[in-house]
Formats: sequence, structure tokens, C-alpha cells
Amino acid sequence: ELTPMNELIQLHVDIGLMLISKGGHASRDMMEDIFASAVSHINMALPKSTGSATTVEFTLSQHIVFAKINLKAGQKAVNGKSNFSLAEVHLKAGILFLPKNSWADQYDLTLQLSDEYANVLFVQRNLDELHSHVDIILKNAKCIGDKIKAHELLISALTLKGSTPEAMDHAKTVLDSLGFPFPPSINSETVTGVVNSLSSTTVSFTPDYLRAFPLMTEKIPLQAMKIMSAVQMHVSFSSPTTFQMLACQMMQLTIKHGLCVESAEAFANFGYCLMSLTRNYDAGHRMGKLSLVILERFEATKRLPKIYFLVYGFLSVWKEPIQATIEGLQFAVNIGLVEGDYKNAIFNGVSMNRQMLIAGCQLSEIRDRLLRLCGDMMYDKSKKSFFSIFNPTLGDLYSVISLTGETEDEVYSIFGISREENEKMLLDRFVATDNAPFVQILYYHRLVESFWFRNYETAMECCEKYEIYTQTRNLLRVTDIWKAFFWGLSSLILSRRKKQEELFAKGEELLLGMQYWAKDGSKWNAENKALLLEAEYNFAKGDSVKAKTAYEQSIQSAHVHKFIHEEALAYELFGIFCVEEGDLYKGNELLEKARELYEQWGAKKKANLIFPL
Repeated sequence: ELTPMNELIQLHVDIGLMLISKGGHASRDMMEDIFASAVSHINMALPKSTGSATTVEFTLSQHIVFAKINLKAGQKAVNGKSNFSLAEVHLKAGILFLPKNSWADQYDLTLQLSDEYANVLFVQRNLDELHSHVDIILKNAKCIGDKIKAHELLISALTLKGSTPEAMDHAKTVLDSLGFPFPPSINSETVTGVVNSLSSTTVSFTPDYLRAFPLMTEKIPLQAMKIMSAVQMHVSFSSPTTFQMLACQMMQLTIKHGLCVESAEAFANFGYCLMSLTRNYDAGHRMGKLSLVILERFEATKRLPKIYFLVYGFLSVWKEPIQATIEGLQFAVNIGLVEGDYKNAIFNGVSMNRQMLIAGCQLSEIRDRLLRLCGDMMYDKSKKSFFSIFNPTLGDLYSVISLTGETEDEVYSIFGISREENEKMLLDRFVATDNAPFVQILYYHRLVESFWFRNYETAMECCEKYEIYTQTRNLLRVTDIWKAFFWGLSSLILSRRKKQEELFAKGEELLLGMQYWAKDGSKWNAENKALLLEAEYNFAKGDSVKAKTAYEQSIQSAHVHKFIHEEALAYELFGIFCVEEGDLYKGNELLEKARELYEQWGAKKKANLIFPL
């Protein structure tokens, strides 16, 4: 206690330097602990703020060495343990140790520290400090290439804050400076033409062809690909046509200049556009598989969560068993958490839970996952500060517990937002951002609850409103599956009750769409749905023989393809058919089977309402 502070700090520095000089003789197992201890001692000499003097005077070389040591420690914290909090401490220390005029005299070290620190701030969601820190980088970096990482992070931060238009404007400005201006006007006809042209160009691409494809080496196209990648996913919410054109431009750059790691995203997004615009499920799915080949070629583990989100959340579900896509999404969640890509880990988690619901996974498991996921997205409950897709995910949770029959009290006590308030927040965000998915998911949630509880007229209304925003987007979503299925069933059931031809026609239209998906897309996912629609179609027509056969086939298909909830639904509707046809005994027997299956699924409230009709 009697030792002067400057002497005490000098002692810590001397200990730190001694540990570094002697640590090279230690065993490999001990070296990491010794290095960590050395850095801790040295950082006792940290100045209180950037530009201020340290308590102990250091030589220029010591300033540089201490900055480099902290840079290395920060990188080890990220790469070895994904400890971004520790990395933030070390990288900030490294910046504070930099000598005056370091942007001029120690440019490479200063840029590297600044870029690493900006990335950690982004991962930690310290967006306000990130914004001011990025401004420093953009002001001091010597060339556009050195500014690209800062531009990427700024664009991503703006989208996370809900400022997608500002992010897009910033991206356009950067692309203009790179010599890749964005088209001044875009319409669906232009995009469709470019998509069709690229589809013809890429039809012969194979995995082996891409494994040998030349790599992109020119700096400017590489930089343009990074900027397009930073904004593309987010702009899909607000401007699908812009998203589609960006996907096409990234494909054109790849074909002309060679492959880069962002090309994996280009292929996946192009496949998504191709599938959405043409309903060519095979072509879109093939592009997704090619994107995984590119990802593998670059061994780009850090990119995996983003690419898997596109492939398994948007493409594979239209061709592969939906249950199989869940494994890919879970893997992406795990990698995202390890790599510090929390944003894409969350995106994958949201998609996974929606696909688990449609796949008929246990509702209790989905509920528990959604509770944890919403908790991960909650920044500040008192200020209602959440991750950008918190409200849609909370709506997913409320939909699930509407089926289980649990009260909403637990959810409200944790998050402080009721179902009604959550819906209002979604509507407010739609008004503020014009992002159609915010209101689209709201009507999807209402559809799920109204259909399962036989409120078919409400279900129809929800489908019609959902469809309005689907038409403006022209992008496929996994939620479209139940929308089409429930809309078709509701139309046919109501057409039979009300004797309305227009409802029957709508049901027939949706039956044909489901049959097309079963034939050209995924028989596994669509066959039982198409057969159940066919049963209701024939029931509405008055063809009881064909209706009975289709009900039985739908039950069998749902059972084989492991859709327990839709097997229950087929038993339920077949039971109603039998009751209305006068066979009360068989009808009740089928309804009891439906009740048992709903219980197994975990939909206790639904099971309890099977009787009476």
C-alpha cells in the first residue's frame, strides 16, 4: 500500500514482460495460461481513454508491442473460445496502447485492431459504439479496400436497428464508388428476364465444374461481392425485387470474375429466386446444393450459418423431407454460436422451430425451444428492447401454447408482452418499415389457431390477408405450406356447407397446386396434404366413394411420412365425413383416434375439443 502507484504499475509491466520472455520455455499446455497472465499484468498500465497518457512512460516500441500482444489475445479469445467479452477487453486495450498518430505511423496494426474491435462490437450488439468506431475507420482508412469490412459491419448494424432503407442507400453508395452501380429502376419483368437468362447459363453447372472453377482474384469485384452480401438478406424483407436483382448481380460477378466465398450465398439466393419465380423446384434445389459445394471448397466455417439458413430454411424444404431440414438448421445454430455469428444462429433457430411445427414435432419441445430463443433475443425487458425478429418469434410461441392449452401467463411474466400487444407491435413495425413479413406472420399465427379449432371462416380471412402480402413479395416461405393447405381445406369445407361455387373453385385451385408440389417438388411433404384436399374436394362434389378412398390414403401417407398432426387431422375430417354420411359408429371411432394422436402431438386443447362436433 506504501508503494507509489507508478512503481506498482511498472512492477506489473515488468512481471508481464518477464512472463512473456520466459514463457517460451514452458510446456504447450502452460503457455496459454502464462500468456494470459502476462497480458493481464501489462494491461494494468492502460491509459484511461484513447489518446491520454499512461501512468508509466513507455517507449514507442513498447506501445507497439503491447498493442500487438492485446491484438493476439483478442484473436485467441475469439478463435479459441468464442469469448467475445474477453476479446472486447483485449482489443480495446490494444487500441488504447497505440501511440499517437498510429493511423499514419502504424497503419496496418491500427487497421487490424480497429477491424477486429468493430467485429466484436457487432457480435456483442454494442451498435452505438460500433457506429462511432466505424466512422473513425472510414475517416482514416487509406483506400476503399481497407474500408470494406467497416462498410459491411455498418450495413449489418443498420439493418439490425431496423434502418434497412439507410443500409441499402449506404450499400448503393459503396457499390457506385466501386464501379458497380445498382440499376436505377427495377421491376419484376426485368428481374424475371435476368433470372431466366442466368438459369440457362447455369443449367450445366455441376459440383465438379465448380470445384475446378477459377477463383475471383480482382480486388474490386471481391469488394462488391462483400457489400452485396452484407445487405442482401435484410433487403429481402423490405424489397423482394431488389433482393432478386442483387442475387442476379452476384451470380453475374461470379460467372465473369470467378468464385469467392460470397459466391456460395449468390448460388443459394439465386436458387431461392429461381424457385420462387418459376416454381422450378429441381433447379432451385440444385443451386442450393451447389452453394454447399462452394462453401466446402473454401472451408468457410464462419459462413456456414448464413448459407445453411438459406439452403435448409428456404430451399431444401420444397424437395427434401421437412424433418431432414431440421438437422441442418440445428447444425447451423451450433456453428453460429461457436463462431460468434449470433445473428444467423438466431435466424436458423427461428426457421428450425417453424419447420418443426409444420413437421409435427412434439409441441412441448417446440415450446421449450421457443422460450429459450425468445429469451436469447431479449436485450432489455423494461425498455422492450429485443432482437429484430423477436416479435415474430414470440408470436410463434403464442401459437404453440394455443394448441397445448397452456395459459399465456408464463410467457407474459417472462417477456412482459401479451399476445395482443405483440400483434400491435408487429403491425406498428410494418407501418414503420413497410416490411411485409411483419404483418404476414401475424396473419399466419392467426390462421394456425383458427384452422386447428375449426374456425374456417376466420382461417379464410387470414389466408386472404396473408396472400395480399405474398403477392407483393413473390418469394416462397415455409409458412406458405400451411397457408395453402389450410386455405384449401377451409374453402372446400365451407363450400360444402354454404354451397358456394367460388369457394369450391378456390379449393380446387389449391388442390391442383398441392398436387403439383407433390409431383414435381416433394412427395414426402406434400402427398398426404394433396390426398386430404382431394378427399374434401370429392366430399364437396358428393362423390363419397372417392372421398373415402382419399381419406384413407391421406391417413396412410401421413403415417408413413411421420406427420402425426396431419394424420390426426385426416382422421378428424374422415370422422366428420362418416358422421355426416350417417355412419356414427365409425365416425366416432375415427374421431377418437384423432383425439389420441393430437394428445401424442401435445395439442391437448385441440384434443379436448374433438367432441362434440
